[in-house]
This record gives sequence, structure tokens and C-alpha cells, in this order.
Amino acid sequence: MERLHASLSLRERKLEQLETELAEQRLSADVAGTERKFATEMVEQLRGELGRTGEHLREFAGERAKLSLALDAAEARARRLSACEASQADNAAIVRDLAVALHEPIAQGEVEVSVLEGRPVVRINSSELVGETAGEIGQKVITAIAAITARHAESRVAIRETGNVPAAEAAKRLRSVSDALTKSGLGAARLELSPAATPTAATPALELSVFAADDVAPEVEK
Repeated sequence: MERLHASLSLRERKLEQLETELAEQRLSADVAGTERKFATEMVEQLRGELGRTGEHLREFAGERAKLSLALDAAEARARRLSACEASQADNAAIVRDLAVALHEPIAQGEVEVSVLEGRPVVRINSSELVGETAGEIGQKVITAIAAITARHAESRVAIRETGNVPAAEAAKRLRSVSDALTKSGLGAARLELSPAATPTAATPALELSVFAADDVAPEVEK
């Protein structure tokens, strides 16, 4: 009985951690939105100043050139922040969809969904997704990812394996997972296969990162 309570407590903590990571993802999207709004307002201000100086080209030629450069830089920053805001919002939606679609295996501790470097990641034991036929849990993951990437048309999937796996065997495993996703309707152009990562655990695990394609990090102010 105590073991059952301990297992349930562990699963509840994992779900609470996922909810925290989703909240952080949403916060990142809100911050990007605020910065984009500020950058857009700056663009409008610079445009107004540029228009006024246009009436005095000879006298303010140097100032106009500087303002033009500042406007170009502000517009480029606004575009980057807009793309960042969109990708952060998309990634938050993908995390939510993964959590809903894989709620049961997550609660059972068979699948882990988290956010790594701003990107949603699904972790599953390699044995569930290798061989000619995926295991029951592996098939649920494949089905969920195929449905979610169909819903988020600009999303991509990056696949890598962690653990003590020879490079040749890891490449074969990744290709097997890639083929399963392709058969489920995900275009091959939207798949990325990463080399085997430095072993971090004895048990091989597959990481499938489902993320917005226009994943742009906001520029740091200098």
C-alpha cells in the first residue's frame, strides 16, 4: 500500500512539474509580446521623426541617415520579436496538446513531457519505438505526435536518443522512428534526426522534440 502511495505521489509531482513548465512557456510568450509591442511603438515613433526631418534634407542630412538606420534596426527587431512571440505561443499550445493527448501514459510514468530550451520534448523508453512494430505506448506517442503536427502545420519534430547506444544502432533506431512518423502522415521534410547524445543514462531513451518551426530567440538588449 505504501509503495502504491509513493508511486501516485511521484506521478502527481511529474504532472505538477509539467504544469509549471507550461506556465513558464506561457510567461515567455507574454514577455515576447510585451517586447514586440514596445518595438512596434518605437518603429512608429521613428517613422514620425523621419517624416519631419524629410522637410529639411540639407540641414538634417546626417540626422536623417542616422534615423533611417535606427528605423531599419527597429523594424528588424520588431520582426524578430513578432516571430519569437508566435513561436513561443505555438510551443505553449504544443505542450498543452501533448499533455492532453498523452495524459494517461504520463500519469502512469511511461511517458515524460517537458520543456527543454523552450521546446516541448517527449521522452519514452527506446524499446517502445524500435523494431518492426512499435509497442502500445510507443504507438500512442506516434499517433499523438502525428495528430498534433497536423494541427500545428508549421511545427517540426527532432528525434534523438540518449543512453549507452552504439552510433550505428542509434542511427538505425532513429530511422525506424522517423519511418513510423512518416507512415502516420508527417512529411519527411519536417523531421530532424540528431546524432546520439553523450550517454546520460544506462537505459536508452528516445527524445522527440515537437516545436514551432520559426523558433527564434529574442535578442538581448545591449
